Amino acid sequence: MKRLRCILSLGVTILHAHMSASLSCRTILITGATDGIGQHTAKKLAADGNILLIHGRRPAVGAKLMTDLKDRGAKDVQHFNADLSNLEEVERLAQEVKDSVSHIDVIINNAGVFDPTPAKSVQGYDMTWAVNVMTPFLLTRRLLPLVGKSQDPCPRIITTSSISQSYTLPPVQELFEKTKAPKSAHRAYSDSKLGDHMFTTQLAKIISNDVKLKHIKCLTMDPGTVNTKMLLAGWGACGIDVRQADNTYKLATDYGERQTSGSYHFGGGGSKDARSATKLQELWEELEQNTRCKYSDVGDDLP
Repeated sequence: MKRLRCILSLGVTILHAHMSASLSCRTILITGATDGIGQHTAKKLAADGNILLIHGRRPAVGAKLMTDLKDRGAKDVQHFNADLSNLEEVERLAQEVKDSVSHIDVIINNAGVFDPTPAKSVQGYDMTWAVNVMTPFLLTRRLLPLVGKSQDPCPRIITTSSISQSYTLPPVQELFEKTKAPKSAHRAYSDSKLGDHMFTTQLAKIISNDVKLKHIKCLTMDPGTVNTKMLLAGWGACGIDVRQADNTYKLATDYGERQTSGSYHFGGGGSKDARSATKLQELWEELEQNTRCKYSDVGDDLP
């Protein structure tokens, strides 16, 4: 019995060492990394010695952050500039990333907007819906083959939702109508965060049926009520300091068994439509049609 305990202990030690080695040098993409929670998360991941692919919209800020992340311990850092309200820019961003790295271990779809004005995206969609939902859908599909090539013990795709997500969506087709009268900024944001939750749930179902991709975990979460520019603009200073906003980092680095693919973490997440197979399929079909991007052939991109 004593010998058995020693063997088991040794096995656990080796497993932890293997995971620690993987954690110390993973290739991680973070959208919206030049500000707020994205930047805070990038700094913590840099200190772990990872290779970071950071996205932003301000080249000068990105260049400065690259230097900071390297000083904090990142093995390597690359900055990618793109306007995520333009699907053509999202396509370009994906191609630049694919040209730069051979694989990705973690995608963190962190970028998001709360727009108090009834703005439209470049393609004419509601700005909040386009940036918060359509962009992660398109970018994830284009980069999914790179995640499929990961040798990490638990590659993952993390998409930020919110405790403020809606309980149900309006008729799905309305979310993509370019002539639809604008809704309130808070409702647009809440609908988009439910969209992110539903995207994650359905993505997990789809890739679980692909032998080349089923090892990838798809996760979503509430990042916390954090005093970012977005929170201040929409709700006021009612949250914690950005330097305490560790939920995204925790989900990116936790190898615990609780991380079931398709799962939601931290506050909230009880929205009805995220449990409806019909609503999930309806949303998926509209996303594919409006982004001109399908997931059915994703396995063809892998050897």
